Amino acid sequence: MLLAGCVATWLGVTAGGWLHSQLPEVVIDAAAVGGAAVALGASVAIVGAAQVLVALALARPRRWLLAGASALAAVLAATWLALAAAVATEAARGGSIALLGVSGALLAIALAYAAAALAAARASA
Repeated sequence: MLLAGCVATWLGVTAGGWLHSQLPEVVIDAAAVGGAAVALGASVAIVGAAQVLVALALARPRRWLLAGASALAAVLAATWLALAAAVATEAARGGSIALLGVSGALLAIALAYAAAALAAARASA
């Protein structure tokens, strides 16, 4: 996630026009698309950095750290679930049938994060 966030931020800064050209007819301009990509990329990079820090800190698990890891995993599970729903909706609107497979893979990722959140929550209790 850290790397993906950095790439999205870089694309927003350097390639807002290209990103805008990849979208269907939209009302906003290329600068707004680039700004949105920067904001999203920075957010994803921050969450990715938090994920790396939690993973490193879990070498010596403590109850409060496991609770934080559980909360982070739950937020990520919800994020992946929302992304899976968005991709499935695009497939239902007439997008490629391959998007259903992508949506299924994203759902599997969401379920894995949810299982990790549950396991960390139980361990912190």
